[in-house]
Formats: sequence, C-alpha cells, structure tokens
Amino acid sequence: MLFHLTTDDYIRAINEQRPAETDAGGSTFTSEQELHALAKEWPMKRLVAIWNRLPGVPAVARFTDRKTAIARIWRAIQPATEADRHSARPRHSKAQPRPVFREGSKAAQVYTLLCRPEGATLHEIRKQAGWQAHTVRGFISRNLSKQSCKVRSFEREGERVYRLKT
Repeated sequence: MLFHLTTDDYIRAINEQRPAETDAGGSTFTSEQELHALAKEWPMKRLVAIWNRLPGVPAVARFTDRKTAIARIWRAIQPATEADRHSARPRHSKAQPRPVFREGSKAAQVYTLLCRPEGATLHEIRKQAGWQAHTVRGFISRNLSKQSCKVRSFEREGERVYRLKT
C-alpha cells in the first residue's frame, strides 16, 4: 500500500493500480522505515499534528519520543484486516458513549462547541445558548460531568475556556 502525506499533514492511502493525483509538496511512503526516514528532521509538533488529523484516534498533546510517534502513526494508518473487522472486542474499548441531546437543542449546540479542539469560551457558550454564566456551569456539571464526559476548564487570555477531553 502506498501512502501520501499532503502538505497540510493529512495521510491518504493511494491505490497503487490507480495512483491518485498528489500535490507537489507532499511525500509518499510505503513502509514504516520510509516514514522514519521522512520524519527524522521534522519537529515533534508536526508528528502530533499528523496524529491528531488521523480519523478515529484520540488526540494527543505530545509523544514521548519520535520512535513511538512514528510507530503509532504507522499502526493507525494500516488497513484493517478481515479478522480485525469481525473481532468481538472493539478497537478502542475505553471509548465513552456520547451523551444524547435532542438535535438542534441548546444542549446539543453547547456540546458541539465544547467538542471543538480549541474548546469554547464562557462568552461563546453564553452567546450561542442565551444562558447565564451559572447556567453554563450547571449544564457542564450536571449534564456532562455526570455522564462520564471529562470537561477541561482553563483560562486563555483572561477568559474561561471549556473543552471536552478526548
């Protein structure tokens, strides 16, 4: 299998019989060793960005070392075998069920804001839902924290920010 790394750090699998058009700045590789050779001079932040753009993987803030990062990326992009598709054990067994909110409701809108990688400021949530600050905090405590959703709260540029941990 041939893989193409785009200039925006997305990895695509390319069918070798019908090569897809690739952008000029991208790179291709077919093995973990080739990926190691490509990535030996890259900053670790780029490996984190590549990992976080892979579908279906939990986002990370950093890797312990380059070898671990490349090995994890390589395993994640491998196509699933027939045995993997039919195994009784799910691939990510620690995945928490997503809370269910009525589509279009204020709760669903707030949940969508909190799922963004950058999170949402208290002001953004209040503006979107039309809630008071204490209502936002109550929603997070009552509806998310008690449904096993991990919510991270921190300050960014003097403003309170909330984000769901993945």
